[in-house]
Amino acid sequence: MVAKDMLAQIQHAPLTERIQLIEIILQSLKEDIKSSLSNQCRRKVFKVKKFPIGEELHCDRDEIYAERG
Repeated sequence: MVAKDMLAQIQHAPLTERIQLIEIILQSLKEDIKSSLSNQCRRKVFKVKKFPIGEELHCDRDEIYAERG
């Protein structure tokens, strides 16, 4: 929680200082977002289709693309 006296100081600070403060806050948010995204698992599950080698392979392109969603 931000103290009321600190908020009053910020409100009365020059514009350039307030902009610098906003940039610092946004940079810290950017770093927090990066770290939280790196902690999440971003793997996509996929299906492996087996087929015998040496036989003629027939595939339905529409069916394959429909599975991708």
